[in-house]
Parts: sequence; structure tokens; C-alpha cells
Amino acid sequence: MKKLLFTALLAGSALAAVPAAAQSVSGNVTVTGTVAAKCTSAGGLNGSINLGELAVADGKVNPTFSANVGGLSRSFTVTCTSANPQISVDASALVNSAIVTPTAGYTNTVHYTATMVASKAAGGTTSAIDTSNVAGATTALVGDHLANAPNNIVLTVSNGNTTTATDMLEAGNYSGVIALTVSPSA
Repeated sequence: MKKLLFTALLAGSALAAVPAAAQSVSGNVTVTGTVAAKCTSAGGLNGSINLGELAVADGKVNPTFSANVGGLSRSFTVTCTSANPQISVDASALVNSAIVTPTAGYTNTVHYTATMVASKAAGGTTSAIDTSNVAGATTALVGDHLANAPNNIVLTVSNGNTTTATDMLEAGNYSGVIALTVSPSA
């Protein structure tokens, strides 16, 4: 009887060790993500333009800034993830801050035009043009994605002038700022 019980136990153990028939299970995993609307530039929109000697021989402003050092334009590479970004340029006059009140017939302020040009992905450009003698920024919608290319934003300075065309420039150092902004569309 012990032998029979042992044999039955052995047989039961062997049956339990037989693997069950293979079964599969499958499914899908959804992967998602987002891209925020943003505009970036590796070097920022920073630079400088040296206009050199601002006056011609008679002391009046040089309207072409022909004595500039290094050119009148600067280029920037901007990346925007949204279509139709907005460009903005705000030029402030060049001022000789050492002269608080200029002598009659003289000025301590030079105005100019700042032109910001954005290259479009489909070709062509959009411009925002701001003059330093009018307060506030000038903005424009690009009307397309920015071109995915180097130097897709260009700033140029031109048209030097004074409030009174006959004024001579006071001697000294002049400085101003051009604020540039590229914003994603809403």
C-alpha cells in the first residue's frame, strides 16, 4: 500500500510539472508629448553697431552714417516653434548725456531709423521699421513660420537726422539702444 501511495504521489507530481498551454497577451501604449510656442536665439538678440563719427565737416549729422565701423546691419538666428511670430523693434535716439541743455543752434540728440527684417519659411520677408523720434515700438506679424536658417533676423540702422535739420551736433559721446523682440504667436 505504501508503494501504491508513493507511485500515486509520484504520478501526481509529474502531472503538475507539465507546463500549461502557452497564452499571449498584447496591447498598445499611447505615447504623447507637447511643444510649447516659443522663440529662442542661442546668442540672444544682443550686439552693437558703431556709427563712428556722427557729424560731417560742417558739424551737422551724417545722414548715411558713412563713418560707421563694421557695418550698419547685424544678423541673428532665431528659432520659433509657432507659425506667424511677431517681431518688434524700438529705437531710442542717440543722446550725448553730458550735455543737459544744448546751446541754441546745437543738439545733443541724433535720430535714426531701425529696420528689423524677418525671413519667412516659404520665402520673402516681413519688416518692422521704427524711427527713434517717435515713442514706442513698431511690431509686425511675420505671416509665416520664420525661415529655418541662420541669420533669419536682420537689423539695419539708417537715415541719421536731427529734430532741426540745421542744428550742429554737440561734441561728445552719443549712445542709444534698439530693443528687439521676437515672440511666438498666441
